[in-house]
Amino acid sequence: MNLPVKFAFRYLFSRKMSLVNIISLISVFGVAGMTAALIVILSVFNGFDSLIQSMMNQFDPDIKVSVSQGKTFKINKSTYDALSSIDNVKIVMQNIEETALFQYEHYQYIATIKGVELNYDEICNIKNCTYIGEYLLKDPKGIPFALVGNDIAGNLTVNINGFTPLKIYAPRRTEKVSMNPADAFSHSLIVPSGIFHIHQDFDSKYVIVPIDFARNLLEYDSTEVSSLEIACHDYSKVSATCQQIKDILGDGFQVKDRYQQQDILYKIMQSEKMSIIVMLSFIIIIASFNIIGALTMLIIDKRKDIITLTDLGADSIFIRKIFANTGRLITLTGTIAGIIIGLLICWIQIQFHVITFPEGSFIIDYYPVEIRFWDIVVTTIIVTAIGFIASIIPTRRDAIYRV
Repeated sequence: MNLPVKFAFRYLFSRKMSLVNIISLISVFGVAGMTAALIVILSVFNGFDSLIQSMMNQFDPDIKVSVSQGKTFKINKSTYDALSSIDNVKIVMQNIEETALFQYEHYQYIATIKGVELNYDEICNIKNCTYIGEYLLKDPKGIPFALVGNDIAGNLTVNINGFTPLKIYAPRRTEKVSMNPADAFSHSLIVPSGIFHIHQDFDSKYVIVPIDFARNLLEYDSTEVSSLEIACHDYSKVSATCQQIKDILGDGFQVKDRYQQQDILYKIMQSEKMSIIVMLSFIIIIASFNIIGALTMLIIDKRKDIITLTDLGADSIFIRKIFANTGRLITLTGTIAGIIIGLLICWIQIQFHVITFPEGSFIIDYYPVEIRFWDIVVTTIIVTAIGFIASIIPTRRDAIYRV
């Protein structure tokens, strides 16, 4: 340890607690508090981020293929087999989506009918998300059933235990213009078998039915689909798999992984996180004025020491290093203490769920927290950089010899 650092330690951690030492310790607590706040806020944001991603991943497939222009496209057997033969592809499923009017007794609701294959639960976690009734798209006799989103079921007052069918109206694709508006719509009946709850975006949008039922209602042929949903063996290889799919299909198709399917949502979440970091950084800059004030008062208090050291041969650079190192010690001590406090608070919340939501106001009862290593690194860099810059301001040569 060089001599300026020893002086800095002695000035900051003096055995005799003067008013200046108390002010310096207050600066340490200020830096520690802002560091802990940044760690905790980013960790809570990470918790919500992971929670939303987990909900989206319960419904979104690993890869979704859709046409760039138009609503539907035709898929032939050779193309389907080529996609299925890709090493990382576990299963390829066809589905159909179209807006329709749903009527249950006297209630009506406009939503999206989604026709899927019977083993649709191999693509997503819809089976475990069916919390009322059961996951059933077709019984052994071949009778079709529907899975209704939670919000849709609430608006239609669907009763799973009853025998009232759900009536679906969809625009005809082949009907010519008619004076009778009813001729422009096809309709069919289907009994709800279960209600699923994933996320409001899905719960208020989808009614899931067997794909052959949807094709008959919407007048699609057996090769026409709205999209292909693909499950992978290893999601870490999804980028390479997407490229292989693009090579097979050629131009005119959109091939998206889970994050690209919800790219707007994820971009908003990332921009919100950056906004939080920027806002807290400005607050840390304001808090760094405590360091400037503490060092200025320390320089005034140690005026006799400066004169003595100068008489002993110490130059201005040596004197400036003493007080600059004191400011750095305040910053580093506060940063380390803040990281420890922030991680301790996060650990307590993870283990004991101390801070909770009002009952029934959210899908979980407590604030989710997730600690990420890079958030700690970013916090350390931001706080130490601001603190080190603040330490330079009161230690300029003219500032020291002017006081």
